[in-house]
Amino acid sequence: MSGRDVVVDEPVNDADAAAPEIDEVTDTEPVTGTVDPEAPWERLSWRMLLVDPLSSLTRLLPLFLVSLWLGSNRSNYWFETIIISIVVLTGVLRWLSTSYQLGRTHIILKKGFFSRQVVTVARNRIRSVDTESDLFHRVLRVSIVEVGTGRVDSGKSEAERFRLNAIDTKLVEPLRDDLLAHRRALDPSLDTEDEELWGSKYGEDIAQWRITWSRFAPFSFIGFGVLLSLWLLTWQMGDMHDRIMHLALVESTVDWLDSLGQPWTVVGKAVAIWMVAGVLAVITYAIRYGKYALTDRGRVLYVQNGILRRKHQALDKARLRGVEMRLPVYLRMLGGGRLEPVMTGTKKGATASTLLPQAPLKDVRRVAIRILGDETPVTVRLRRHPWKAARRRITRGLLPFWVVAALIILVRIDSGPSADVWVYWGIPGALVFFLALSVDRIRMLGHALLPDALVTSHGSWTAKRSVIEADGIIGWTVTQSVFQRTAGVASVAAATPAGNGVYSVMDIHADEAWALAEELTPGITDVWFHEDDNDAVGAVSPSMGVRRPG
Repeated sequence: MSGRDVVVDEPVNDADAAAPEIDEVTDTEPVTGTVDPEAPWERLSWRMLLVDPLSSLTRLLPLFLVSLWLGSNRSNYWFETIIISIVVLTGVLRWLSTSYQLGRTHIILKKGFFSRQVVTVARNRIRSVDTESDLFHRVLRVSIVEVGTGRVDSGKSEAERFRLNAIDTKLVEPLRDDLLAHRRALDPSLDTEDEELWGSKYGEDIAQWRITWSRFAPFSFIGFGVLLSLWLLTWQMGDMHDRIMHLALVESTVDWLDSLGQPWTVVGKAVAIWMVAGVLAVITYAIRYGKYALTDRGRVLYVQNGILRRKHQALDKARLRGVEMRLPVYLRMLGGGRLEPVMTGTKKGATASTLLPQAPLKDVRRVAIRILGDETPVTVRLRRHPWKAARRRITRGLLPFWVVAALIILVRIDSGPSADVWVYWGIPGALVFFLALSVDRIRMLGHALLPDALVTSHGSWTAKRSVIEADGIIGWTVTQSVFQRTAGVASVAAATPAGNGVYSVMDIHADEAWALAEELTPGITDVWFHEDDNDAVGAVSPSMGVRRPG
């Protein structure tokens, strides 16, 4: 593997400034420089003494159920008593040791009983004020408030976060407006109406959750994850797992599937597992994204979702560097997709927040156009890559097929003629399946260069179409593996401090690799040429797309 990196020095805006936004100090370090002597120190709501233990005990509920199930004949419940006492004592200590101050220039949070932390945030660095509340919070009318600075919040540990759990719900709106009021001072041209748009009570609805979106949930891996967790839990219990497997409905279903004979027995069991996982997926999807709403509030996008645990997030548009439409083939077959933001201030490989969960593709495109403010990056016809790239999609896509075919042959050798049905049906079926995925990868492969954006698409099972602002790209890498050099293609990766960090254009013609980077970042290839040598071609092969001007 060979690669070449070029980094472009570009101005960084206020949202990406490298200055530290949050400082964490221990109680032995002085914080008098940020303490406002006129601002009072506040405590969390006393209802935290109920909310915190209830939330903790709910998470421990499976442990209590296992304990009660296995010890149903005992009369001593010292284990449960000790756990509940520890949880309650922890909640009391947390409430006693937590206080915060909203000063004129900084806000300060002191927390921790045995390990003391002091977290300070400069008011002019605040980019968002997010809230969330689970069922207990809503019943007791309190909320969790988290202050974000928009740059590296996702990489912080729990101790480094400015997170208030729990604040009286009626105080949340005034607190958010107070902490975000400095945005008007940053831009004197803002008037009162603009500030109201930045506030927490106004905005334009972009999308809202519909119950019909739940039809996409079974075609995701959410349900399988929940099913696996439940299976591991019951398997550890032993007795419960046996009781479930000996239920009349389960036994009759298994017996009927076994009577079908191979390979229909395996196919039928797979379908049955998928149906169970699908039901769990619909329930999980509704709980996680129920009451979802996306609102445009001037300088922020406001996202809320969740039924049992309601979450509110404010995403600063100044951090937005594009969007990514997730279009896996199993969702596209149903006309669905998902939308994620490409934002600075997120951990590499993570997203700031889901802009749109599994939803109809027309809604995904509509929301993407609304956020980008231009339909061209979403609807533009992508440029197809050379036929050698298509050939690589097929050869690489068939690699899993050879593994499956080898396993089927080994089963046939071990089991004898009784496994012939797997050879007759399994191998052709696997070939058709992986060929279809390869063709879909060819169809999804492409890119487009716009005056101010890069659009790239690739993949099938995890297909995605990414739109990245040209101004957000800080470097380029061109790579060629041994097989790519043989085929005469290369991959170009655009580096950005937002989203996943790297967005690639796969398998374009090698002669166009650096020309692509030059078109979006003019002057990027000047480093290869020497002004003092008119005959010098540069330090890189022209086969990588570098051409001397003129």
